[in-house]
Amino acid sequence: MPSTTAAGRPKAWIIATVAASCVAVAGIATAAVIGFQGPAQASAATPPASSSSSGQYQPGSGGHGLTPANTPATPVVVPSVAVKLLQQQLAQLNYYNGSITGYENAQTINAITYLQRDAHLPQTGQLNNATRAALNSMLVHGNNQMAGN
Repeated sequence: MPSTTAAGRPKAWIIATVAASCVAVAGIATAAVIGFQGPAQASAATPPASSSSSGQYQPGSGGHGLTPANTPATPVVVPSVAVKLLQQQLAQLNYYNGSITGYENAQTINAITYLQRDAHLPQTGQLNNATRAALNSMLVHGNNQMAGN
């Protein structure tokens, strides 16, 4: 006869219940850790979805625990006030002629590169301290490079 508890249940049943509870807690803890990592780290911790378009839901990094299969999590990008001002300043100097959107786009990077060229700076397309100083100087004193072209 198997060993039982005072409540009349087999001890094996209690062991199985405790083991199942431990597995559930481990799963919850793992989900919490992945959820708190954010999209970049969680996607590295989560195995990639299969290439089939089954429409099944798989654990993802969307913050709610479910992401449709084969659908990467898309971060929300908001316009930057700093980029909008930069585009306006570059447009004032005739380096940028696109829409003033606040989003750094190819036209913004090209405009920065042209400004760097005219200021005799390394043409990286990135706004660094030297490029910012050249931009500010051109805004105050005008772009002498443009007059000669």
